[in-house]
Amino acid sequence: MKEVVERLRGGLIVSCQAYEDSPLYGAENMARMARCAEVGGARGVRACWPQDIRAVRAATSLPIVGINKRFGDGDPLDDIFITPTFDAAAEVIEAGCDIVGIDCTIRPSRQVDELVALLRAVNERYPHVAIMADLATVDEAVTVAETGCVDIISTTLAGYTRQSQDRACAGPDVRTLREIKAAVDLPVNGEGRIWELADLDAVIQAGADMVTIGSAVTRPNLITERFARENKRLRSS
Repeated sequence: MKEVVERLRGGLIVSCQAYEDSPLYGAENMARMARCAEVGGARGVRACWPQDIRAVRAATSLPIVGINKRFGDGDPLDDIFITPTFDAAAEVIEAGCDIVGIDCTIRPSRQVDELVALLRAVNERYPHVAIMADLATVDEAVTVAETGCVDIISTTLAGYTRQSQDRACAGPDVRTLREIKAAVDLPVNGEGRIWELADLDAVIQAGADMVTIGSAVTRPNLITERFARENKRLRSS
C-alpha cells in the first residue's frame, strides 16, 4: 500500500470544488478552503483542475486527491467526465496531486478494455501516484481491482449513473459500499450525499476506510438553500 493511502485511512477528506456559477469559483478561494479543512482536522483534500491543485498544493501539506472534470453535452447519466483520459490525468498529476481520481464506471461510451488500458497507462507513467477509482457498482469495483493498478475504490458515482440508478437514494449508498467491501481487498472511500453526522456514521459502519465530504462543508450556497427550504417548510406547515 502506498504511504499516502495509509495516511488517509481512518480520516476525512474534504472536497474543495467550486464551479463558475459559484461566488467561490477560483483557485485562490479553493486554497483558502483547503487550509480551513486542514485546520479543522481533515486528513486530505480533493480538488479539481490543475490551477486549483497547484494553489492547494502551495497552501497545505495535506495529501491531495486530484481530479480533472471535463463536461460534455451528453446525458450526465452516461457521460464520463471525471478525469476521462490519460491527458486529463497527466495534467492534475503534474500539477501536484498525490492521488488521481479517475472515473472507472463502465458505460456505453467506454467499455472495459479502454478503461483498463487507461489505468495501466497512468500506473506505468506515474507509478508513484496512487489511483482512486471513482465508480458506482460492485462489478466495476471488482473489474478495476483485478487490474492491480488501483489503490482506492470510491463510491463517488453510486446512484449517479444509469447502471446504478436503481440504488439512488437521499443519503449515502451504504448498501453498495458494504457490498464493495465484501468483494474487494482494497481500501474503500465512502463518498456521495453525506450531509448529516448520521450519514457519516452510516458509511463508517458500512466499512468505509476513509470518507470524503464535499457539498455539506464547502458549498455554502447549497447549505443555505437546504436551511432556507426547511425554514419555508416549517413556517408553512
